[in-house]
Amino acid sequence: MELLHLKYFLTVAKTEHMTKSANELRIAQPALSKIIRNLEKELEVNLFDRRGKSIILNDAGKYFCEKVEEALVILDGTVNEVKEFDLIEKNKKVRFLSLCASSIISDILIDFKSVYPDIQLELTQSLSNLDNNFDSYDLCLYCTNKPNTYKNSLCLLEEEILLGVSPKHPLANKGTISLYEAKNENFIALGQGHLRNLIYDFCKTAGFKPNITFESTNNSFIRDLIVFGQGVAFIPEISWKLDNYNGIKFLHIKKPFCNRSIYLYSKCIDNPPKNVQIFKNFIINHFKSIQM
Repeated sequence: MELLHLKYFLTVAKTEHMTKSANELRIAQPALSKIIRNLEKELEVNLFDRRGKSIILNDAGKYFCEKVEEALVILDGTVNEVKEFDLIEKNKKVRFLSLCASSIISDILIDFKSVYPDIQLELTQSLSNLDNNFDSYDLCLYCTNKPNTYKNSLCLLEEEILLGVSPKHPLANKGTISLYEAKNENFIALGQGHLRNLIYDFCKTAGFKPNITFESTNNSFIRDLIVFGQGVAFIPEISWKLDNYNGIKFLHIKKPFCNRSIYLYSKCIDNPPKNVQIFKNFIINHFKSIQM
């Protein structure tokens, strides 16, 4: 017994006219007649009394019509409830792409979940094709040292990029250097996100190509390599929490001046889902707090 055929039956029961019902349903009249006959055959009950070319809904048909209408009302209501439930669940989840400031983001996620445990966060920390994939996420955190080219972006932080060296390094007695002075150094790079790309941009501006000997996605490992004299690294002044990098000498770079801006991209500016707006405001307020 098909749902569509039950709906056809209700139309025929309402009109008690096969041709008029077929026109209303936009199907061929013989096909509709066959559907009604098959329905009666399946039920083993006649739903209509046939008098020549006329059909009249009989008592069994009236009872069946009443019950089918009740069932379809319940079914339609259930379908709408399921759709609303699915919409609520989708709106609960916030898809977040974070390409920088992993230390700050860790703190944000921990604090956010303690305040909003029911809001689901889906975190991604790598992306192969930025231009084609930003809109796959509700919010995206990224950094650049160039003028921002992404619409719907808010600058959260501007910070200087320092050069971290071992205290025993020959450059450690300097407070400020020209980046060209480090052209023969072994560089340690963060192997993900935009910060790695900035290394090449800064060094290219200074007139050399960096010799990258170590790459890691772990900030602590990079710190240990610097401390033990295995190379030098670019380290953001604010977002990398320099208090956690004891044993490293930080040098300001005067030429070229090295800095970056951290932006938050929003997929929806007008009327974003409530949970996306809550998380967005939480991120913005956290970045404000670390600069106070």
